[in-house]
Amino acid sequence: MEEVLVRIGKRLYKRRKEMRLTQEKMAELLEMSASFYRAIERGRKHISIEKILLVYERTGLSPDYLLAGEDLSDKAVMEVLKNCPEEKQPALEQVLADLTALLARTAEKE
Repeated sequence: MEEVLVRIGKRLYKRRKEMRLTQEKMAELLEMSASFYRAIERGRKHISIEKILLVYERTGLSPDYLLAGEDLSDKAVMEVLKNCPEEKQPALEQVLADLTALLARTAEKE
């Protein structure tokens, strides 16, 4: 899990640099303390689903890229669902449904 958190932190770092923001400004943009943001960027803290969605809304960094390092196609999403343990599929489906709804709302605002 630690390796995953480090990769997420590196993706956030890269996006922050692309946006030419300091860690403090990025933390402010994402409505968290600078120390907590720094810990996420270093891979020492978990980022919540709510903050992942806020990252997308405020920076354009897609949740699939942030979490997996690539943009997932519908086929890839179906593969993830297929490989997900049966008892965890309802939770995964709910997360995907929530992300889809959020993306639709975001698109409506633009």
